[in-house]
Amino acid sequence: MATVPRRARARARRTPPVLRDRRALVGLLALVVAAVVAFVALGGDGDDAPPASAAAALVPADALAYLHVSTDGDRAAVGRGLELLRRLGAEEGAGRQLSGLLSARDGRPVDFARDVRPWLGDEAALAITRGRGTTAGSLLLLAVADEGKARDFLGRNGGRARSADHRGTAVSTYRSGAVTAFVDGFLAIGQRATVHAAIDLATDAGGASALADADLFRRATADQPDERVLDGYASVDGVRRLLAPQSGLLGLAGAMLDQPGLRAAAIAVTAGSTTARVSARQILDPSGRTAAPRFTPTLTRSVPERALAYAGFTSVERALPLLLGVGGVGGVGGDTAGMIREAGRLLADSGVSFARDVLPLFGREVAVAIVDADGTPAVALLARTPDEGRTRTALRNLEPAIARLFAPRGGEPPAFGDGSVGGVATRRLQAGAGAELHYAVRDGTLAVSTSEAALTAVVRPQGSIVDNPAYKAVIPDSQSELTSIVFFDFSQLLSLFEPLGLTGASGLFADLQSVRAVGLTSLSGEAQTTAELTFEIP
Repeated sequence: MATVPRRARARARRTPPVLRDRRALVGLLALVVAAVVAFVALGGDGDDAPPASAAAALVPADALAYLHVSTDGDRAAVGRGLELLRRLGAEEGAGRQLSGLLSARDGRPVDFARDVRPWLGDEAALAITRGRGTTAGSLLLLAVADEGKARDFLGRNGGRARSADHRGTAVSTYRSGAVTAFVDGFLAIGQRATVHAAIDLATDAGGASALADADLFRRATADQPDERVLDGYASVDGVRRLLAPQSGLLGLAGAMLDQPGLRAAAIAVTAGSTTARVSARQILDPSGRTAAPRFTPTLTRSVPERALAYAGFTSVERALPLLLGVGGVGGVGGDTAGMIREAGRLLADSGVSFARDVLPLFGREVAVAIVDADGTPAVALLARTPDEGRTRTALRNLEPAIARLFAPRGGEPPAFGDGSVGGVATRRLQAGAGAELHYAVRDGTLAVSTSEAALTAVVRPQGSIVDNPAYKAVIPDSQSELTSIVFFDFSQLLSLFEPLGLTGASGLFADLQSVRAVGLTSLSGEAQTTAELTFEIP
């Protein structure tokens, strides 16, 4: 038997655990997606009955992550999901990934339509398990409609296998290292430990507990929509080890799901004729938590219909992360990010308390709007203010401290002056290097921006964002009692970001090239948070 050099073994031991998890996740996820594309191509004319969901009974309760796909071609929901995959261009990509994962003994890629569809049942699932040490295990479960044809497939394409027995179930080990067994109507594929674990659960051996019976899994997946085509679950370790470190949409999902006190999270994906909706639920540790404030969006009437993006929150603190994010991308809205980071320190040096003097200016609703300012994305902050007169007076008193944010190093700060946009009185500050700040108080709303054009757009809006067809496609009609609401019009954003070099062939922007708009609504409580993320894919 060949030996591995000591240096190579050392490199293998130093491989980061997250990288190992990612390889298992991405590789087998490609298999599941490709299976859906290949298996349901001729179906999708039936009803929207709930999907078959027996696979979770064969997965250990402490699994890091679990992804489940409906492969029932008689469900209309599956047909709609397949059409959206094709519109996104995912069908061809999944086929290429699949060709690299499976091949016949003579090197020919497996043809799923010919080799697998004849025996595939109504569901497929992938579980990433804790494994031994720092390396995650994996278990792929494919429902089997015809076991004889499935065995023929393995015989033709798997090569010679060594057979063994585990609790009365035949287990096959192939030269590639793959281990398979037929367990309770499923073909289980994985490592020896994960396949044995599935058999233990099927035979009620050793006191093993299944994911389907785990309290966190049941709470996280309760009330998922019957029309879902894909659903998933992750423990807190699964979110932080498998999703959060990734780039693109997987990383975005990890960032959305992860928060302090997280215990587990679940998602369900449904497909409409032109939309895909991701419903997410996070189970939280209620210790020390209070339910987040809620609001009904009203500032939407100040956001112009053709706005590039809009986000509504219950407080300015919740809006700051978005302001920091967009303020640092390609100069959007000037140096918004730098200004916010320095504001607290400089205001404090001037004797201004953020909590005492600034926060009261913002009511129970705050919005961030991104608008097209002469071909450049620009940001405006909107806030509902309960007393216009008091807000104007307070801002005048704060102007000297705010001006210090724009002072040149070692120089005198600039001064605010009177201005006007669209016939509305404003206060404006202009400093060197093109830096500027404008604000206005009108109709119970405070509007602030580092762009005069952006301020004009929100104090004299052309129409309302709620009348934008893209907004209506991704934000449900009835919106009340929310923690946050976010909308992005990618059909406009991508065209504006392209000159900045941010729409290359890789990364998150590449993932969203076929998406017209994205909408997110969320509601946060003491013990759980729910959210709906909707993509419009015309």
